[in-house]
Amino acid sequence: MQQVPVLCIQVDEDLQLRPHEMRYADLFFALTERNQAHLAAWQPWASEVSLDSIKAFIKQALREFADGRSLQTGIWYRGQLIGALGLNDIDEYDHKAEIGYWLDASMQGKGIVTRACRAMTSYAFTHYGLHRVEIHCASGNKRSRAVPERLGFTQEGIMRQSQLLNGRYVDMVIYSMLVDEWQ
Repeated sequence: MQQVPVLCIQVDEDLQLRPHEMRYADLFFALTERNQAHLAAWQPWASEVSLDSIKAFIKQALREFADGRSLQTGIWYRGQLIGALGLNDIDEYDHKAEIGYWLDASMQGKGIVTRACRAMTSYAFTHYGLHRVEIHCASGNKRSRAVPERLGFTQEGIMRQSQLLNGRYVDMVIYSMLVDEWQ
């Protein structure tokens, strides 16, 4: 499997995926803090976010990128950081990975995550040589589930009570796309 360095994935005229950098830690923290209540509904880590945890995340993301294990990016819309999208758990042996994402609550409903996931899926197949890309969503998160469904991912099944979220276990829906299905 090949790893190609990335400076920026230009999605379209308005949208870019840029690898996280320490110089944007304050911006990233402000974005997560502003969206903490919105994120905490679906992201277990969101209730305990701090500038230190953001810096630790970025440091780990850079280490994992250097090792070829993940590509963590910020979603930039018209020059503003508005969310995050990661290609996680890159498996060199089985040629697969998982995409995860979140977006500023005020930016939802514009097709941004769908466009960003389309670009990241193409990038995963083209530049990492992957065979399979997965997206896992909480079964009750209709907005998140709409993204892989719009992109033509196949719903494969449900992992019952597989994520602890706000003190209760929730089911996760697994979607996948194979390289030969991707257009």
